[in-house]
Amino acid sequence: MTAAPLQLAADLVERGSVGALQLAYRQQGQTTLASFGACDDHSRFALASLTKPLIAAACLVACDEGVLDLDRPLTTDVPEARCAATLRELLAHASGLPADVPTARKVQLDPASTWTDVAAAYAATPTIAPARTHRTYSNAGYALAALALERASGLSYDTYLREAVLQPLGLQRTTLGAGSAEPTVIPVREPGLLGHGEQLFNGPRFRTLGLPQSGGFGTANDYLQFLLSVCGHGTDLFSAEARAELLTNQCGALAGGVGDFMEWPVCDWAVGFELRDGKAPHWTGPALSPTSATHFGASGTLAFIDPVRDVQAVLLADRGTYSRWMLEPGGWPDLCAALVA
Repeated sequence: MTAAPLQLAADLVERGSVGALQLAYRQQGQTTLASFGACDDHSRFALASLTKPLIAAACLVACDEGVLDLDRPLTTDVPEARCAATLRELLAHASGLPADVPTARKVQLDPASTWTDVAAAYAATPTIAPARTHRTYSNAGYALAALALERASGLSYDTYLREAVLQPLGLQRTTLGAGSAEPTVIPVREPGLLGHGEQLFNGPRFRTLGLPQSGGFGTANDYLQFLLSVCGHGTDLFSAEARAELLTNQCGALAGGVGDFMEWPVCDWAVGFELRDGKAPHWTGPALSPTSATHFGASGTLAFIDPVRDVQAVLLADRGTYSRWMLEPGGWPDLCAALVA
């Protein structure tokens, strides 16, 4: 059962699609970890947008603790925000905010800027549509959710994430941000640009800021432990109600998608995770069960939970997704099919 996904992962490296790859998965109670190419099991990869489910989990822990409420307007905790969407709408990409904010990206490039400066730029961002009318995948929404978490808890979002999620799960190799020359971090090929020539994921500004929407670094094994907690097989972080929010559609049957990458007439999304449903085309291909929860990152990362087949899987690679290499034969759809076969 395990030979096919391991062979597909090895083939991705052998034919040069990626230079380094970690694969961690659990099939019906049995866990497999493997590394290929220029990395080992302890190498750390840029998680990119796989950071978002971690932030969503931290917010849900805060809800369980009474610090936050999914249905509280953002302006309760961040009065200066121009978006009045609820935390639920922010975390399910139904807030009406744009995908990202050029002003905020410009602030990120300023060597003197801090997260406070970046957060202020996001708080000043107006919505482009009423909440719950369209699913617009939004980095801005997650930045503002993290700001609300900070204001409500009195802790920085990275401290809250570490104390509420990473430490209880024993995720010692997962952090927000990384050293610019940290030897255990695998550089991303074809990473895209933060702006004016500075690379995403690899550049010093990106790594210093550790942004809540995309700034995580970690290992496939760490992230698998997180997925196991989400689906109730690992350390219990959440109440049953909070866990259900991570796997249940939020805010109605909205059209939308992930920028210009993929759009659908119905784009279901839970708190943190995208829901597979019947979307076509899809980055995981057609094999996953409709109730599966998925997410990918632009650094070449993928995670999914298939509750019907009891499979949880994480693939971390070192090549940006902008060329769509991962959708070619032998890529993510074929690998997902092998994992749930």
